[in-house]
Amino acid sequence: MSDLQQLLFGIVLVAGVTLFVALVTAPFEAMTWWSRWTTDPPEDADDKGGSSRHLHNEKPTAAEKKAVVFFVTGIGTITGERHPQLEQYFLEELKKRLPYATIIDDFFPYSPAGIPLTGQRTFARFWRYSGRHRAFVTQNLIRLRNMFQVLVAADGRYGPIYSAGSFRIMREKLMQNGHAPQSRQPVILLGYSGGAEISLGAAPFLHGEFRSRLTLLSLGGVLSSHPGIESLDRIVHIQGSVDKVAKLGGFFFIHRWPIFGKSHWNQARKRGMISTIRLKGIAHNGPGGYLDAENSQEGTGRSNLDQTLTAILDVVDQEIEAVNTGPATARP
Repeated sequence: MSDLQQLLFGIVLVAGVTLFVALVTAPFEAMTWWSRWTTDPPEDADDKGGSSRHLHNEKPTAAEKKAVVFFVTGIGTITGERHPQLEQYFLEELKKRLPYATIIDDFFPYSPAGIPLTGQRTFARFWRYSGRHRAFVTQNLIRLRNMFQVLVAADGRYGPIYSAGSFRIMREKLMQNGHAPQSRQPVILLGYSGGAEISLGAAPFLHGEFRSRLTLLSLGGVLSSHPGIESLDRIVHIQGSVDKVAKLGGFFFIHRWPIFGKSHWNQARKRGMISTIRLKGIAHNGPGGYLDAENSQEGTGRSNLDQTLTAILDVVDQEIEAVNTGPATARP
């Protein structure tokens, strides 16, 4: 074996061991958060009427809005407050086109404690460096790390713990933005890529806390046959025809296969709860992806981003109409 071959073998071996360790230790953050939460719960865990009322009163004008769109970002992010360039532009355009909806977009979903990668972490300095230098390797390290957290959220053993943490932060942000538990404004969880699975896990907790109509709008989402499906009023899956990531999710989570007719996913499909909006020629991310404002599909004359925004706006309007034409209360 030549020196070059030995070097390459060593690099592959180290990378393989590192990935294995990262995958095995991925649930540790959820378990650590849970142990601290149960030992020393924060005040709002036992005082929904106190701190929650205070948060709700911070933005009373939110009651004038017709819906809440809660954006759960994709796996390429390192913090909930700053998004990758394409996502940031997408959110700006979404707010322009939905002035009648409250848009929440400052949630970091890849930590059950909501701590961004640049927060109080052992490797925070490394993640800050990775965020500043968006090279191919660092971008994929960020995606890989966050993807492992998606797998934890989808896991039947650790998922409920992870989702309890996600819900706690989502509840706080909803109330900070003026959405009260008794509000009739529909809540649309807009989950991009792995964010759709995180949203799905939090759905049962949100269903129990809020009376609002609850919809998951999956944008190229990676979704499992999670029990949280039963807590949603509707799932709308936007999928590009050349989005390999979303297709891989349908293959990887085998309980979505038609042969598992009794799974949560397939039962929901039979009841008409799940619908799909297909966007021709659109990929998952980057150039040619859902958020690409430069490229357009032949014959449409509209950018990929414009088609994506139109699909989202249609669903939001449908949810508002469903509440306005429905019973006086969204839930019994």
